[in-house]
Amino acid sequence: MGRDDETTRIVVEGLEEVERGECDTVALSTGVVLKIKPVPKFFIFDVTARIKKPKPPLVFIESKGREEENPDDPDYQEALEKWVMDVANAGNDVALIRGSEIEHVPEGVPGPDSQEWINEMEVFGLPMIENPTARYLSWVKAIAAPLDRDIELLLGEIGRLTGVSEADVEDAVARFRRLTTRTAD
Repeated sequence: MGRDDETTRIVVEGLEEVERGECDTVALSTGVVLKIKPVPKFFIFDVTARIKKPKPPLVFIESKGREEENPDDPDYQEALEKWVMDVANAGNDVALIRGSEIEHVPEGVPGPDSQEWINEMEVFGLPMIENPTARYLSWVKAIAAPLDRDIELLLGEIGRLTGVSEADVEDAVARFRRLTTRTAD
């Protein structure tokens, strides 16, 4: 059996096992298989709570003789939208870091600690190259799970194990899609 046949077999078996509920692994489009596990919700809440929500600007209302918040201010609306995306991304990053680990990396796919991946991180100016956790997260997003459907699958399965409602997972996936659409423009 050739390398591609072996990778295909692993992916198919992994998908069949997940569908049967026999194990908690996710086979990605690259042939990488990640073991998934629940994430303590307090990790997600703790990290996302550190991202400060913007405050609406104050505007002086002459007829009332006082300042009031202006939630309709366009700069505030933009900052609020950015905050929502930052919170969603931070929550997703916590889920990917704490909720996955490598089960199998097929031959020909660089792993997170491979020199090939480290060199790519340097060329692309990706942050925290010396931090193995940051390197793993970047690797999952760029190498292991490069397609939107890969990330959606990972977040959905990690969310399921964590006890996150399906509606919350769908909301996180929708925000991920908006972010990837925006950054692709």
